[in-house]
Amino acid sequence: MPASLVRVFTVALVPLVANLSMGLAQSVAQVSEYCQFDHEAIANKDKLRSAAFQDPTNLAAIAEYRAIIKQHTQALQICRQKSWLKTQGVWLRLYPCDLQSGKLDEVMDRIINRGYNQVFIEVFSEGKILLPRSGNITAWESLVDADRYQNADLLKLAIDKGRERGLNVRAWIFTMNFSTAYARGVDLNGLPKLTVARQNAIARNANGDTTMSIVENLGKNPEGEVPTTNQLFIDPYNYQAQNDLYLAVHEVLKRHPDGVVFDYVRYKRGAGAASVVSNVRYLWIYGSASLQALRDRAENFQGRELIDRFLKQGYVTPTDLQALKKLYPQESEPLWQGRQPSTQPNPAIAYWQSELWRLAVGHAFIGVTYYLGIVSKPVFRAGIPASIAFFSDGNQPVGEGFDSRMQPWHLFTNDYEWQPMAYAVCGKPDCIVNQVLKVAQYAPNGTKIAPILVGQWNVPSANRPSLEAQMQAIHTAVPAINSLSHFAFGWQLQEATFSRSRQFCKL
Repeated sequence: MPASLVRVFTVALVPLVANLSMGLAQSVAQVSEYCQFDHEAIANKDKLRSAAFQDPTNLAAIAEYRAIIKQHTQALQICRQKSWLKTQGVWLRLYPCDLQSGKLDEVMDRIINRGYNQVFIEVFSEGKILLPRSGNITAWESLVDADRYQNADLLKLAIDKGRERGLNVRAWIFTMNFSTAYARGVDLNGLPKLTVARQNAIARNANGDTTMSIVENLGKNPEGEVPTTNQLFIDPYNYQAQNDLYLAVHEVLKRHPDGVVFDYVRYKRGAGAASVVSNVRYLWIYGSASLQALRDRAENFQGRELIDRFLKQGYVTPTDLQALKKLYPQESEPLWQGRQPSTQPNPAIAYWQSELWRLAVGHAFIGVTYYLGIVSKPVFRAGIPASIAFFSDGNQPVGEGFDSRMQPWHLFTNDYEWQPMAYAVCGKPDCIVNQVLKVAQYAPNGTKIAPILVGQWNVPSANRPSLEAQMQAIHTAVPAINSLSHFAFGWQLQEATFSRSRQFCKL
């Protein structure tokens, strides 16, 4: 490793205001290679924050606290300028009790202490949206729903507190996973008792199942993803779903985040054997809008009839082909978008099976990108970065089927920043690096790639190397990458107890 990458940066902080009554002296903060502050600097800031919020009339204490915030902001900026890692981000969930006096300040201070200069704030938390109740016009209830706090804008406060410390604050939005709260009043079969429009917005398979009525085994899968029963995926071709999320994005942008990241840009992943789908009937493309769009891909009557039979049965037979010729004798063969007439007469049934499967998979993929293009329009109009969090293996064939997430990252453009979730587990960095390399090799020229990592500082955990080891391995393999993030703030050991206290606190 080059010596320049392992040196410890010592940053001289500017003197504090000389006439402050508490007389805070000049200080020097030590920051490590990854721009983390030393224990003395952290303790000093914690002490000043406590003093500032214990007595709102103590103007001197408040001024001293603001001064040290400014110093740490400058120190972190200088460190990041010298480091190969220009942006180090962290993913953050907020809770109602973060509205308590000084709590958001403590959260943001802890983020700065660890050398982070970017934070992704979850807009949907447990199916509720991070918007004030009094002005919430979206399809989701507000996270903070107490009458006393109906005007509290937790997202705006967090953006302001982060930006005060020099953090780049981005809104983290679930895209196709609307959560079960979207379907208020769900019956025991997982079928929503809601308006017809929103019933039709929900993704379904051929059996009429929604992603709520499919029960999964709980617990992390090998990639670190946590399947939960609080997942409700929508039909990306459905106008109601498009309109509901578009409106939510529009409302979030009124808080002026520095960017937006779209997560769950995919379908639901099944558990066990269901994590691979090899029959069209188990694709989540049986919502009414998706079915209509797929049928409309037919370019003649034979094509439409064969698509219908394939969707209903999950396969087609020679008898189906014979029936087509009797029904529509004026047409030579079935046609649909993307398919050229066959060069040989009477292709075998295996050929039609393969062509129809390719059509269905392509339809599922295109639905995701089409939907993303619609709901991300407000972000591009605002002129701020839009990024996509995705799994590098979420689009791949598995045997004769496909990964059930059907996440078409290979179709994403470089208009978006790419944030591959490199969550592989093999006890060393190699498999994690391979996931990043795969994305880097396929990304269009000019794509900004910022991998997301899971792990702990300083120590290996869950058969993963430390975060430092992961980051250094990625830097060695792909030197062009200068932005990374960690999932998540609440998963880090030193923050777990703090996060639980925030989660279970009563506002």
